[in-house]
Amino acid sequence: MKRPVVFLLAAVVAGIFTACAEKPVSNPVKSDKWLIISPSSVQLDVGDEYVITPTFSSDEAEALDYEWSVSDPSVLAITEDNNSSITVAGLTPGNVTVSVACPGETKRLTGTMSFTVMEKEPEPLRILAIGNSFSQDAVEQYLWNLFNEAGVEVIIGNMYIGGCSLERHWTNVQNNTAGYEYRKVVNGSKTNTKNWSLEMALADENWDYISLQQASDYSGMYDKYEPYLGNLIDWVLENSSNPRMQLMFHQTWAYSKDSGHQAFPNYGKDQMVMYNGIVDAAEKSMTNHPEIKLLIPSGTAIQNGRTSSIGDEWDRDGYHLNTDYGRFAAACTWYETISGNNVLENEWRPSTVTNEEAEIARIAAHNAVLHPYEVTDMSDY
Repeated sequence: MKRPVVFLLAAVVAGIFTACAEKPVSNPVKSDKWLIISPSSVQLDVGDEYVITPTFSSDEAEALDYEWSVSDPSVLAITEDNNSSITVAGLTPGNVTVSVACPGETKRLTGTMSFTVMEKEPEPLRILAIGNSFSQDAVEQYLWNLFNEAGVEVIIGNMYIGGCSLERHWTNVQNNTAGYEYRKVVNGSKTNTKNWSLEMALADENWDYISLQQASDYSGMYDKYEPYLGNLIDWVLENSSNPRMQLMFHQTWAYSKDSGHQAFPNYGKDQMVMYNGIVDAAEKSMTNHPEIKLLIPSGTAIQNGRTSSIGDEWDRDGYHLNTDYGRFAAACTWYETISGNNVLENEWRPSTVTNEEAEIARIAAHNAVLHPYEVTDMSDY
């Protein structure tokens, strides 16, 4: 946040400042000082900026050359120097002094200001999924617990319409359709609110991460992604209130081998054909849209787990993940992708998941983050 500070420069006697300028400077105000600083001290949070803009008694005084300095640049840094004004930024907690001087005029054209840089209160991490039931499986149950175990406060939102495709999301944006159920997890407690629009959701929190994904029917068909993915990316970037927000793409999973889902025949009822299509579409999405900063490879995590002793038993109905280790594996993938922390070092697990199942889920997720576009053999687990 930038806040102006006023420096009042007043002249004591008319004269010529041979040390600072070739031309005379008129100073009609009589005083014992050339420079009065108000306020004399400022408090600033780490990460915040402060603009110091003096007000001079004459154009001649403003035209002089000034030197700015900070007593401890590791605490407060000058990020922009425009000679007669500067911008400073808090770096670390501490107390410093900012000084300004016109060379040669050590008494009359000098001034100081004290800064106290404070540690900013930690903000919660804010994650929003624009998805459907597959994002429900991934983020609504166990993701908060994994972050909580790591000591990170997190707010999680999911804009839910069952089976919602990228095309439908884009149509909803164009019509400002309030047809979503907004599922929000705060302090480990989830609320569901109906009749929300995507515009309302983006305005609800200063989201740090926002994910997009395709409906499972078309997840392995890249020709069904565009132009809707690109349009949604542009809209989210334009409407996000957080300039540091990172876009993510959620790579979903293939159906079970015996799935009765109506879209499975589009992939020849072949799980690997569907998985390879999903991987191809995700890779093209990342390549064609460099605005997407993170890929969440839940699909690869589940496919990794299918090579373990658990086999193909990761879903509850042929396509939605089971509510125990299936959802836990997806949550582990989201956690490691966003936090950058190795999920193998996070000891939390749902009470309904055994230690062995939790280990397989974590390893499947970790390997997926390392190798998002290929299956890691886990037959030893």
